[in-house]
Amino acid sequence: MKKLKSRIALLLTAGAALLSSCSMPVASDMTPSYVAMETNSGRILYAANPNERRPIGMLANVATAIVVLDWVNSKGVSMDTILSVPEAACQWPGSNLLHLRPGDRITLRDALHSTIMWDDSASATTLAYACGSTLSMLDPEGAFIAQMNQMAAAIGMNATRFKGSSGATVSLASTRDLALMGMYAIEKPAFKGISSKKSHVATITDIYGRPRQVSITNSNRLLAYDNVDGVKAARSRSAGCCLIATSTRSSVKMVNPATGKPATYGQRLLVVMLGMPDNSARNNTAAKFLSSGWDAWDAWLPSNDYQD
Repeated sequence: MKKLKSRIALLLTAGAALLSSCSMPVASDMTPSYVAMETNSGRILYAANPNERRPIGMLANVATAIVVLDWVNSKGVSMDTILSVPEAACQWPGSNLLHLRPGDRITLRDALHSTIMWDDSASATTLAYACGSTLSMLDPEGAFIAQMNQMAAAIGMNATRFKGSSGATVSLASTRDLALMGMYAIEKPAFKGISSKKSHVATITDIYGRPRQVSITNSNRLLAYDNVDGVKAARSRSAGCCLIATSTRSSVKMVNPATGKPATYGQRLLVVMLGMPDNSARNNTAAKFLSSGWDAWDAWLPSNDYQD
């Protein structure tokens, strides 16, 4: 956690001129907003409209998964815990991708997979009620959303306001903020493990004890590219086609020109995109950013910023 906070602080410093949080207008159109960066150094490679606060669609599910995983780790909750689907989880049929019904039972593990790998609001809401009920029996989802916003504030997501436990409710953030969230998420082994999977089979048991299985195929098509290992692709009417994706390479050893001593530099690219017109444009542009981003990183690595 200490190492991650240092990286986030570095991002906020290194990208200050480009990603200043002094002005955070709400976008009035679907002009794309994006950030591409190397996360270990905070080096910003590409950016457009990074401070605009705009709808983020089901990328909000990433925050839901983060809060749940923090709860799991802090309280020792088993991933095999059986969750009961609340009635509130089924209010958006279009994003109830597992076709859950009130009273259905699903493991915490399977709900996390659907929440992260798909644009699934019902699984995310089910997770929120399970976690939130430990904080407030009267308003479990409200208590959970408060935890989402506390997490966002803690890692410096200054333009973010989560209004629901899933992307079915319009929440607002900037790509700059989502870069911070992506960094935080990918540091969690359980999140990385799920977001890097191409498929998963979930089991749902109805109120009569009858089980059924549903195959989940990850909507992040960039996983087909070498070294891409997460985080989430999403789309919605308000947010357009969105993405947080990361790619990693082996650490590189070289002399730090500031100290003259050998140093090891991690290598991870992160791309965040909001407001892309369609899946093809999102995926193709992100793939180009990841490819050319490595070239830009190699050209800089990392001595240029130390020169007088």
